[in-house]
Amino acid sequence: MKIHKGLVLLATLAAAAGITLTVLHPAQATDNPANRTKITFWSGLTGPYQKNLNTIVNDYNQSQKKYQVVATSQGDYTQMNQKVMAAAKSHSLPVLGMTTYTNLPDYQHHGFIDNLNPMYKGMSVKAKNDIYPAFLAGSKIGKNYYSTPFSKSTRIMYVNKDILNKYHLSVPKTWNQLRKDGDKLKKDGIYAYGFDKSFDMDREGMAHAAGITPVSTKGKVQVDNKKAITAANLVLNMVKDGTAKSAGSDNYWTKNFVNGKSAFYIGSSAGLTQTKLQAPKSLDWTTAPVPSYDGKSGTEVAGNDLVLFKGANSKQKHGAYDFMKYLLKSKTATKWAKLTGYVPLAKSATKSKDYQDFLKQHPENKAAVDSLPKAFSQPAFVGFGEYYNDKGDAFNSMLTKNTSAKDALTKLAKQAKQITSSN
Repeated sequence: MKIHKGLVLLATLAAAAGITLTVLHPAQATDNPANRTKITFWSGLTGPYQKNLNTIVNDYNQSQKKYQVVATSQGDYTQMNQKVMAAAKSHSLPVLGMTTYTNLPDYQHHGFIDNLNPMYKGMSVKAKNDIYPAFLAGSKIGKNYYSTPFSKSTRIMYVNKDILNKYHLSVPKTWNQLRKDGDKLKKDGIYAYGFDKSFDMDREGMAHAAGITPVSTKGKVQVDNKKAITAANLVLNMVKDGTAKSAGSDNYWTKNFVNGKSAFYIGSSAGLTQTKLQAPKSLDWTTAPVPSYDGKSGTEVAGNDLVLFKGANSKQKHGAYDFMKYLLKSKTATKWAKLTGYVPLAKSATKSKDYQDFLKQHPENKAAVDSLPKAFSQPAFVGFGEYYNDKGDAFNSMLTKNTSAKDALTKLAKQAKQITSSN
């Protein structure tokens, strides 16, 4: 075998310096990403969340040599959806994308996405059953799967322990107890219940506990059901009597909570990251499950899923399947949950020693996973985006224009019926 003189000299110099030199043959050379199948991936995450996503993507890229996932942030969910619509018109969609599960029916209706039945069929029964039911339910349209769950959150109650200790209060187990606590606090300008710009998701949780689904998968509309109106009035009455407050133009109540404006704040568990960043070190706070209503508990699932856009070739599809299954693995799901505050996607991840040790160190994350067994996903339907906007107008009208819950929800019900019937 002919040995290059330069290699002999390099080996000699290395030996003299006490360095072990490993000569790589072409087959052993460092993996070249250019030889991999590129999987473009648009995300709706920004800031620390996108940074953490890049960590998971890099882990995957280093775990195998066939595919190279390239993730880019497209802004928030709304901006992401707008770019998807524009890209669909120009036939420039990526391979993978992130979206809220409520967009699935519209995406499928317009022919933007492929179903993921082949990927799910390739999973073992054990792996599939390991995913929380509420997440899987949000991934289906009819009998077909169109997404995989990814960054999921539940509604939780943030608790200011300093206020509880000062006023000799306990963590409320029911909405009625929460309201009574407000009567003790409002004389000092402290709200019992702070919420984001809208109380819609909290009201839907109460309606779900009362056995009401606003719009069913079959198009049955119960938005203006008496029980749904009663639930909305509970919150509106708290706002009127000074025991509850909306974040208004701030969108999120987080800043007000960490500044002691309320004893409790019901929001997304995804907000744990921002709460930890904004809370003063002197603040003693924790979290708890959302109070029960009408004798039952219910917390709505939020967050986003991953979809496979149409136009991907065979290799890209198989790469997308491989990446999505990687994200559902217990080890990956655990790491993602620890990094972000989102809940684990798999039951085995929640039960793992790694995650249980994490909860011992970060007990404020426990309420979110404790809420998962009774979590639910709101049924989505074609036209949900339009319904979502109408719903936002309805709740804004209640809070800013003093429109009664009955009038606002009656109007919303008519709009929902028009949307479902036309689609």
